[in-house]
Amino acid sequence: MRYDTLEGAKEHYNAHAARKGFSVKVNSSRRSTITGEKQKQQFTCNKFRRPRKDDGGAELQVDVGPIPDSVSEDEADIENAELASVVADLAAQGRKEKAPKKRKRENIVHTFCKAQMVVKLIDGRWEVIHFVPEHNHPLIHKPSLTKYLRSHQGMPKEEKEFVKNLHNTNLTAGKMMEIMSEFYGSELLVPYTTKTITNYCATLTREETKDGDLAKVVSYFVELKEEKDPDFYFRLKLDEEDRVENIFWVDGAARKAYAEAYHDCVSFDATYLTNKYSMPFAPFIGINKHGQSIMLGCGFVKQELATSYDWLFESFLIAMNGLAPDNIITDQDGAMAVSIGRLFPSSVHRNCRWHIMQNAQLKCGPTLGRNPGLAEDFNDCIDFSFSPEEFEAKWALFVGKWPVVGGANSYFTTLYANRAKWVPCYFKHRFFPFLQSTQRSEGFNAILKRYTNPKKSILHFVQQDEKLQTHVLVKEGGNDYRTDCLELRPWSPFPVEEHAFKVYCRDIYLRFRNEFELIGRYNVLPFGCNFYKLEPNRGWCAKYGTRTYLVTANKEEGTYYCECSKMDRDGILCCHILKIFTHLGVDEIPDRYILKRWTQGALSGYVPKQRFFEQPDVMPPESQVQLRHANLNMGFTKLARIASRTDAATAIVNKHLRAAATEISHLNKSLKKKKPVSAVPSTSAPDQPTKPRDPAKTTTKGRTKEHRTVSALELHPKKKVQCHTCGSFEHNSATCKLRFL
Repeated sequence: MRYDTLEGAKEHYNAHAARKGFSVKVNSSRRSTITGEKQKQQFTCNKFRRPRKDDGGAELQVDVGPIPDSVSEDEADIENAELASVVADLAAQGRKEKAPKKRKRENIVHTFCKAQMVVKLIDGRWEVIHFVPEHNHPLIHKPSLTKYLRSHQGMPKEEKEFVKNLHNTNLTAGKMMEIMSEFYGSELLVPYTTKTITNYCATLTREETKDGDLAKVVSYFVELKEEKDPDFYFRLKLDEEDRVENIFWVDGAARKAYAEAYHDCVSFDATYLTNKYSMPFAPFIGINKHGQSIMLGCGFVKQELATSYDWLFESFLIAMNGLAPDNIITDQDGAMAVSIGRLFPSSVHRNCRWHIMQNAQLKCGPTLGRNPGLAEDFNDCIDFSFSPEEFEAKWALFVGKWPVVGGANSYFTTLYANRAKWVPCYFKHRFFPFLQSTQRSEGFNAILKRYTNPKKSILHFVQQDEKLQTHVLVKEGGNDYRTDCLELRPWSPFPVEEHAFKVYCRDIYLRFRNEFELIGRYNVLPFGCNFYKLEPNRGWCAKYGTRTYLVTANKEEGTYYCECSKMDRDGILCCHILKIFTHLGVDEIPDRYILKRWTQGALSGYVPKQRFFEQPDVMPPESQVQLRHANLNMGFTKLARIASRTDAATAIVNKHLRAAATEISHLNKSLKKKKPVSAVPSTSAPDQPTKPRDPAKTTTKGRTKEHRTVSALELHPKKKVQCHTCGSFEHNSATCKLRFL
């Protein structure tokens, strides 16, 4: 046989090996002494080497040569004393020298198999000049096992591109194998293993950051700013060695939204690690017009210190043109609180109530367990105090009733000392819509786990973060469509509910309706001029307890106020004021009680230049090829399952396959055209920032490895090279005269 290329010869012999059940090894070759081009190539069975001799487990005699006697007795005594002191120190510290772990390898059992094919370049084509088909070992007859042979572990190019797309969606290798199994019909038919997918994904990860992770991130940011989003902003902080310590970035859409409407409340948290450098991820989370969490900027900090947060908050202020958030909620981090006080002095800072109550459960659990009723009184004091004065009075009664909580070392005393940072009544007039904790930040972190992996690079995280932002925009677009184009049956016939349906975004209207459904739980009692008492008619109401609420209402002036202050806190009216609306016949919500941020007009039109909306609504050609390849695989697998039942059906399929291959070959030749080569003018590259270095990884715990001088008894002689063709130690297999026999 003759082949046009050496690669064609290898592929043909490898295909023959796959059918027979053995693996191919590219062995020795010969090059021209004049041109240096390869002229002869040998392909062998991978068991071509001589089998290893069984020495019965005996140890080799190591010849270390004569030991020099140039060391004097005094020097030997000094060395022995130093060695003894080192051993004593190690013994005192309780440390033991551990032998290095040996990698467990499973080696191929060689049988000196002579099966081979030798090709030679004759008249420009590679001709088979020697072929040995016989093997001296059993072959693999199960087709599902050939994928474990070395030469058959490759992955087709189209499937590599498809697996790359799956890798970019943060799927595990096991999930990728499940998807490919669906394409092939069974995992037994997939021509590669899960380990092959894992190795390929690891190669992709290494290649994307081989020139430096943070250098790639900076290039990505610069390209994003120049080509897609001119308002994109990023900032880096480098140390003395040009290693990145902190990084911050925010896109133009978030900057615009924050400046126009969403600077009234921000949630900030830095407890989630999302990169291989163990740098905490610190997102600024806001709430959009649909009550949906959005990212208003994010960053990585090297250390959770006040100086790091100072830099991060300063970068946030620069990006937002000096506009600090009106209200900000974080966890109980001391460094974070100090930095917020310095950089956001006008912002109201609130601590996460959920974390505080969780710590109270952990530290006060035994006390709560030994005193039934204490937890109920504590929760009532925290949740149903509507002013600081009322809280102080309730707390005094609480401490008087339960003396166990009033001690100087009690955790309840610590909670009381920090009451102005977390008790809800201290924030009843501040805008913290539908939250008392950092749940939005933690919810965003939970979503990030679907998009990224803590072992991946920062470049991978940045790319996945852009996909997440696109997902948020798509979801916001869906909510806009629901608000503008879909109808919803109202809960009641009251005109005020119909008005709320028209002015609010759909999700905010649903929150309004949930509140409106509670109006039947209260009875209205006049309490003087423009004052009304609302008493629960069933003794208790969800979210409001057993309390009676006082509402001030002036229909002529259009002013209404309830002591629960839900309007100040969440931006929508409470069920108590809505009950007064139905009682007084108010058919529309006054304009002063409709926050613009909860309506479709919250933001002016903002379309990032060429970022999302100028892309065609069709799949790219590369993706179309991958999709067609996957669909054809599934179709051929189904056809093979049917045709393989009889020889006649198999013959029909093979006949049509050959005809289809011929027809497709003619089609490709007719469609093949030479593309005109256009000269591309050279342009000078834009000024790039200083190339940053990757952050230093966090030092692991434990003692660092020490380098020491190796003694002569630990040295091993150099292993002699043996020819695997004839067994001689005088030459190797490449120079053996018997290699082509």
